[in-house]
Amino acid sequence: MSAKRKYYFEIEAQDIDFRSRVSLKSLTNMVLITAGKNASENGFGLLELQTERYTWVLSRLVIDMERMPTEKDSLSIETWIEHIGTAFTTRNFQLRDAAGTVIGYAKSTWAIIDMSTRRSVRLDSIPSMGQFVVEESVPVDEPHRIAAVEGEVANIFTAKYSDIDINNHVNSLNYVQWLSDCFSLDFYREHFIRRFEINFLKEITWGDNGKVHRQRIAPGDYLFQIETKEKGPACRARILFGKF
Repeated sequence: MSAKRKYYFEIEAQDIDFRSRVSLKSLTNMVLITAGKNASENGFGLLELQTERYTWVLSRLVIDMERMPTEKDSLSIETWIEHIGTAFTTRNFQLRDAAGTVIGYAKSTWAIIDMSTRRSVRLDSIPSMGQFVVEESVPVDEPHRIAAVEGEVANIFTAKYSDIDINNHVNSLNYVQWLSDCFSLDFYREHFIRRFEINFLKEITWGDNGKVHRQRIAPGDYLFQIETKEKGPACRARILFGKF
């Protein structure tokens, strides 16, 4: 199996927002589907890990876009592992439109945890991963640590049944949705997402009550902190917008 692999997506009605552009949640989902398919094809996907009571968890992600795809686009995403450390592995992505033009990049860091203890597992316990490393980067900064955020409460939520995934915690896409919902339709009519960064800090589980703090640090540049009453800060993020 090739260490680099390309996957294809057709933009469908459920992927676009009211502007006929792919939503941040849908784009993130396509990136994560790409990661999952590639890991499975190479022998260390989610189902394979779960036979050992392990699972993948996303730690950090950054997506940098020249433009967001529209309903008329098709999308290809190429992915590969750039680095494997003791506890984290780095996976890269390159996004192209139907014409083959690069329209974005993404970079992610992942860990494996024991589903019983919820503690991290050393990645050298899966030696087969090493053969799929390609020491090739993408022109996107590493997902960096986002400091504590202070700002207005822009959204509130309660984690319910439909938010919970196979790892028994809130799916990462729900975090993206809570962040995206911090802006009005009028705002989105004038702005598009250029860069999205997210740091996952703690698991949010069923019944947790939370809020999203939003802090504007520059025109079109916002920081976020998702926190719950039960666990405190669970996630921090940044969205950088451009103007149409």
